[in-house]
Amino acid sequence: MNTRILVCILGCLAGGAVPRGARAQLPEYVFDPVIVTATRTPTSISQVGSSVAVVTGSELRARGAATLLEGLAFVPGLVQIQAGSAAGTATVFMRGAKGDHLLVLVDGIEVNDPLTPGNSFDFSTFPTDAIERIEIVRGPQSTLYGSDAVAGVINIITRPPGEAVAPWATFEGGSYETLNAAAGVSGTLAGNRIRLEIARRQLGGISSAAEADGNTEPDDWNMWSGAMSLERQVGRGELTATLRGSRSRFDIDDFGGPFGDDPNALDHRQDLTGSVRYRSTPGTRWTHSLLLGATAVRRTGFDGADPDHADERVNSEYRGLVQSAQWQHEVVLADHRLTAGLAWERRSGQSRYASDSGGWLYSENLPWQARSVTALYVQDQFGLGPVALTLGGRIDVWSGYGVHPTMRAAAVVPIGRILVRSSIGTAFRTPSIYQCFSPRYGNADLEAERSLGYDLGLEVPLTDRARVGVSVYRQNVTDLIDFITDPTTWISQYVNRSEVVMQGAEGEVRLALSDRLGAEAGLTLMQARDETAGEDLVRRPALTATLGLDWHSAGALYGSARFRHVGKRSDIDFHSPPYPVVDLEPVTLVEAELGYEATEHLGLRVRLRNITDADPVWVWGYGAMGRAFYLGLLIH
Repeated sequence: MNTRILVCILGCLAGGAVPRGARAQLPEYVFDPVIVTATRTPTSISQVGSSVAVVTGSELRARGAATLLEGLAFVPGLVQIQAGSAAGTATVFMRGAKGDHLLVLVDGIEVNDPLTPGNSFDFSTFPTDAIERIEIVRGPQSTLYGSDAVAGVINIITRPPGEAVAPWATFEGGSYETLNAAAGVSGTLAGNRIRLEIARRQLGGISSAAEADGNTEPDDWNMWSGAMSLERQVGRGELTATLRGSRSRFDIDDFGGPFGDDPNALDHRQDLTGSVRYRSTPGTRWTHSLLLGATAVRRTGFDGADPDHADERVNSEYRGLVQSAQWQHEVVLADHRLTAGLAWERRSGQSRYASDSGGWLYSENLPWQARSVTALYVQDQFGLGPVALTLGGRIDVWSGYGVHPTMRAAAVVPIGRILVRSSIGTAFRTPSIYQCFSPRYGNADLEAERSLGYDLGLEVPLTDRARVGVSVYRQNVTDLIDFITDPTTWISQYVNRSEVVMQGAEGEVRLALSDRLGAEAGLTLMQARDETAGEDLVRRPALTATLGLDWHSAGALYGSARFRHVGKRSDIDFHSPPYPVVDLEPVTLVEAELGYEATEHLGLRVRLRNITDADPVWVWGYGAMGRAFYLGLLIH
């Protein structure tokens, strides 16, 4: 039955040409887009030595990716981990590094949560409606972005306001009580270009703890999100202001594995990010910009007594705030593009946690703590004959963590039509607020993690409409911060302990087979090993492979199909002391979309997820959704 469904879907994709409207012209891949994240200045990918991927907003919406986690599922070098089938905390490992080693930005503003143990970002709730494009830069990037950019940077760039009035809306429903509804409008008012958006997401009817382990209590998730942006000409420059936020409520379970169900355990999350940017060009060779931003995150949890947990109570609250300011200058001198900037950032937060389990009381109150940094960075982009070179350096001065210099060098060497890319760089990550100041587990003597990484890649144009890219990399992280429990005293604490080596290869092929059919494939080979413990890191598959087809007809139909294979990986069974290492089986997931543009402003879309009803396990003991069907109405 599953095979017949798959054959029918592929059959629907086997012929046709272009749907009306540029939004549906999927196979026209842009092979040399201009990006900003890799160098902090607008630069063509063909001049960037780092390994970079770009996912456009039109691709996200055409494929029906409702959340950021879905949108990144097919990017080589990224591994997704989600603890639960609804809105469990979701982490992305870049090239095998921890989620703590990935810096996430929205329009250049950091959105990592400073009150998570590792200052990481939760990918499960960020919607895709407002995304213009996502730029993924792999490899050490501390020279431009400071702490946390050890494995790389993901920069989410939102859609700018338009001058003409342009309303839009999306309504979608389907399996697992899913509702995806979003609406927005863009236009000009009193000389200001404005964009407003609002969205509602919900799903449920499935347990976060794996149903295969006897967990049947359904868990739900719902979220409201909104955004607004404003652009205005001020003198010789442009002023841009943005504000976006979300509010989520989701049911959780006590833990993964048998007896993990809990019918009244709830988590809430609110986040708010705002920024003001002024960019001006006083002269033909000088541009400068001032960017001010802040991100606030509040997470609360509550678990009261119930018939199955009569003696269990939990109450928690975590508040985090990141404030930043950046003043950047770009100067063109002969063949050199010089970039220099001064950056300041302050991370702060507090938390409280209290629990009662059968009369065993535990509480931890972390009073408001803060750390700040001032940094200076310089970068030079220049040509040496046909070779494009980038050299950069940075000094970060952290309160409490000392001085951290970093460097980076990258080159693009053309050999005929082939581009050879290479880069080498250093990076660091300072301990998080929780790792330093937690009354029970914190360690004020922690040192920053340090890293050295390099990569080498080739980009080969097969034709004007087909490209192949391959890269290999290696990265060492020393003084890695681990959570260690003394087997004698059972006292746990964060300590600098490990050295981790991450290495592997990534390959990607993108080609327009015709004016009607495009294809892309990706392959990731990865090894991440803890050299101190002498074992591979858990939840890192040695092999990941993807295949995608995008199609459109001469009329109003368009569609796509996606295949993703995630190889065998290990995990830890936290339910059974002494917590043995277990294997997670390989899984292949298949999904597809079929859309119809009924009129110039109205479309329909059908999405199918996990068509073969596979049973993926991303974290031991937690479940995942099976086969799912969604029907959507698109107004544009």
